[in-house]
Amino acid sequence: MPRHYIGIDLGGTNVKAGIADSNGRVSGHVSIPTGRGGRDLSADLVIARMVEAAKLSCAKAGIKLSDASAAGILSPGQGSLSKGIIYRAANLPLWRNVHLRAKVSKGLGLPAILENDAKAAAYGEWWVGAGKGKNLDSLFIITLGTGVGGGFVHERKVLHGAFDSATEIGHSIMVPGGDPCGCGQRGCLEVYASARYTGKRASTILAESSKVRKKSSLGKIFKNVGKVTAADIAQHAKAGDKFALEIWNETTHMLALACINICHYLDPQMIVLGGGMSAAGTFLTDYVEKHLRDNWWKMTPITVKIVLARLGNDAGVIGAAGVAKHAHETSTLPPIGK
Repeated sequence: MPRHYIGIDLGGTNVKAGIADSNGRVSGHVSIPTGRGGRDLSADLVIARMVEAAKLSCAKAGIKLSDASAAGILSPGQGSLSKGIIYRAANLPLWRNVHLRAKVSKGLGLPAILENDAKAAAYGEWWVGAGKGKNLDSLFIITLGTGVGGGFVHERKVLHGAFDSATEIGHSIMVPGGDPCGCGQRGCLEVYASARYTGKRASTILAESSKVRKKSSLGKIFKNVGKVTAADIAQHAKAGDKFALEIWNETTHMLALACINICHYLDPQMIVLGGGMSAAGTFLTDYVEKHLRDNWWKMTPITVKIVLARLGNDAGVIGAAGVAKHAHETSTLPPIGK
């Protein structure tokens, strides 16, 4: 009988769930609201919805809950993956020291594993995404959205580090004493390369310079909306707007430097660019590759491949199911309810 694995992706707005088989084929997609705010976002109520989403997903996929082998859980916030605990979560202010893995596991009657979203995305892309069929031993992902996340799969296993915080590439300090980051450091990659901060950087310049507003095609968007996004910048840079292209160059240059550092630290065969900014397609990878070539050391040829993520909105669910599959196959799942 084929194995099935549940992927549960907890977001601030929605809980998503899906069922993956051993080959990574996903069915039974479900998305339900996380909660209405306030007390409706208490840990017990949200966890009940996570369990509900998983059960609905099984029903939609046409399998019994008891036929699933394990569940993988993704959650925002800071915590301990090995202990299965979320200490705090910005989007879930009532959460304090929540034993998320144990509670979901008990609610489903299945063993479960808690994983970071970017690390799970790395596993998903290696398993059935950009790395599928490439016979890769190592793949790194950089997720580019509100922040910058990272994950590394090496020899079929996600790298966690001694304290579960390995591969947090977004908080690599790229500019000593640079702009402040929400993490408390200054000069982080996230401040210079995330979709959020790319848009913020351009918006700040547009707000401060009437000359730029008049010359740039982004000026009209800023006038009407009060800000511009990374998607706006990519679109207008493609069309030849000089200011938009300057911002795009700055962002992709910083990303390329991060890719070079990753190569020196971990030597991956492939770096996958995912998250919202990857919607720019080859306009993103072409510029990153250009800056990579311009800054690569001269001792060896470029060995890494820079590619776009392929799993899109399914990355969380597939990655969560994938790490559950790996833990099941390697007998590293904790007991039910632990």
